Amino acid sequence: MPTVQRLLLPDTNQNPVHVLTGINVADRLCETTSTLEVIFLVPAKASLTSGALHEALGATMHSKLVKGVPVTLPSGAQMRCETMKTLKWVSKPSVLVAIFAGQDMMDKIDSLQNLVAVPWTPDAIENWNRTWSPQVLGKPTKSGKSAAPAIKLIADPIVEQAMKSLTSVINLGTAVLNASDDDHAKRILRILRSRNHKEPAENIKLWAIKNGWLPKTAERLADLAGKAFALRSKPKLDNPAHAEQLYLRWTEAAQS
Repeated sequence: MPTVQRLLLPDTNQNPVHVLTGINVADRLCETTSTLEVIFLVPAKASLTSGALHEALGATMHSKLVKGVPVTLPSGAQMRCETMKTLKWVSKPSVLVAIFAGQDMMDKIDSLQNLVAVPWTPDAIENWNRTWSPQVLGKPTKSGKSAAPAIKLIADPIVEQAMKSLTSVINLGTAVLNASDDDHAKRILRILRSRNHKEPAENIKLWAIKNGWLPKTAERLADLAGKAFALRSKPKLDNPAHAEQLYLRWTEAAQS
């Protein structure tokens, strides 16, 4: 399985220089991964036709991208421009440069293998940053690498084991939880609440996205978690013996 590369250009302050840096990083990724396509993703067409991108890209490159003509990069890869509206399925290996990125953009492109994020503001994709702990360019660590340490998204190990159990049995390929999966999620969350476990719903969502859930289903899970953990009293459970078995399994896994 190819290594997924997630790179972040921090503290951009909307400086157009960082756009070229993002393109250059993508071009180097193409060389190291033998990728032949770069997608230059902007929020909307107006982001390309107005503002600072004309100056940052130069007249020739800017004109081609506006017209929908691919640009050949030094690696030989072809770079084309897409917007949030026009980007559909990506059918072949690509490196994507997310320009002026916000969280909604990152949610849409999370499934792609190689991403270079150039955020609109330093905190515009904070949740994506927390979820994936991407390699932060220009900020080497003591080891000489720029990879941020992975953030533990769910603090309670039993809650995390319960979420792993749920993730292993539901259909992750659909944008909406089916009725059976939805009910299963509700039951697991009610079991956790009955044992006085709680976790911020946002943490549940970020964990789910990192572990293969699509953004919409992760949002649904977070909504269910918020409701379950907000119950003032412990919920009554159907089949308490089975609930006890599940809880013991999560506890043992958390302790191993």
